[in-house]
Amino acid sequence: MAPSEAFDVVVVGGGSAGVAAALSAAQLGAHTLLLERGRQLGGNVALAFVHTICGLYRAADEGAAQILNSGLPGRLAAGLRAAGAAGEVERAGRVYVLPIDPPRYAAFLASACERIAGLEVRTESELVEVERSAEPRRHWTLRARSRGRAPGEVSKCEVSTGWIVDTTGDANAAALAGAALETPATEILQLPSFIFRMAGVDRAACAGFARLHLTHAVAGAVAHGELPAGCESLLVRPGSESDEVYVTLNVPRPAGSAYAPLDEAQLARLAARAREHAEQIAQYLRKTRPAFEKGRVAAWPERIGVRESRRVVGLRELRGDDVLTGHVDPDEVARSSWPIELWHDHRRAQFEYPKGPCSIPLGCLVSRFDPRLGVAGRCLSADHEALGALRVIGTALATGEAVGVAAALAANAGVGLDAIAADRVRQQILERAPQEIAW
Repeated sequence: MAPSEAFDVVVVGGGSAGVAAALSAAQLGAHTLLLERGRQLGGNVALAFVHTICGLYRAADEGAAQILNSGLPGRLAAGLRAAGAAGEVERAGRVYVLPIDPPRYAAFLASACERIAGLEVRTESELVEVERSAEPRRHWTLRARSRGRAPGEVSKCEVSTGWIVDTTGDANAAALAGAALETPATEILQLPSFIFRMAGVDRAACAGFARLHLTHAVAGAVAHGELPAGCESLLVRPGSESDEVYVTLNVPRPAGSAYAPLDEAQLARLAARAREHAEQIAQYLRKTRPAFEKGRVAAWPERIGVRESRRVVGLRELRGDDVLTGHVDPDEVARSSWPIELWHDHRRAQFEYPKGPCSIPLGCLVSRFDPRLGVAGRCLSADHEALGALRVIGTALATGEAVGVAAALAANAGVGLDAIAADRVRQQILERAPQEIAW
């Protein structure tokens, strides 16, 4: 094993929240390491083909699309559009979304990280052990294994740090550290999605109400026995190329066993079954829809899209009522405007719309177990209902930026995240808002 290396802040998880946290911490002068177990950055966007950013904007009934959170989310959206990695903002009922191209999004994040001094990124590095001590600047020792250059080669590394930020979505770093976690009952865990990309499609026939007609046609095919059960919930959206579409298939609960999103073997089985269904759907569309006559599956996701697993118990917990009432908190460091969206049944989601934007307090991003452990994204401290709103990418970017700023301030002062005032985090975000990150 290589000798231990020292960093001010280590961010575990290279999805949207993790990249936002790492960029923000490094920009404020913290020597930062970003660990990602996959081969590329981007999380569910890159690996599960999530192709819209939800939660970036205020509700549509407030008028034209307005960025909700100052700072990195808006700058990132502008940078994505300038780079051709995002399309124009779309209105979807009572919300706005930003369509993105997953491969270009992943490349964009990687390029942004390469340009920031003081930030080191290690992909294909899986965290396997976390220890803590009483020494402030080396409070945590992390051990990871990485794929080597030669086939089958595995190397090990050890790093020390004073502050960890867990953005893994499944609270993997927090679990290894021994932090208190919460997991909803299996019968209410949100079900996953399986998204694949098709090419050779006439996109004009997949716009507007035509998309809804496709959804109804596939559901009808299941009802009439033309497609198997499990194919009922389907959504088609245009891709970035003129003949491409993304097809989202919502995955039913596994038959004969409880849904367990941390069980890799079960997820692999669910993905394999979803792929079989996807192939049958593609064949059905080619036979019945002229727009899909020449359609083919152009790319499969690397993993199924998990919506919910476990989360960290924080100093504060955001609840569903807070989201729905638009609760404003003095310790706010980010905001949420997305509706509570719960996929208890794969056939349809349950939506509840908030009265206004809801505050996300800094305490929801700080572990109760240890104030030198921060969290962001899907594993922040919230109840099941609130997470239905907070898990989206736009909010993950905002919470990632907030905890990254807080971690840099804590590292500079040599204190826990609980000693950082929320107004200092807000001030830093506002001061950084006009700046152009070197995209």
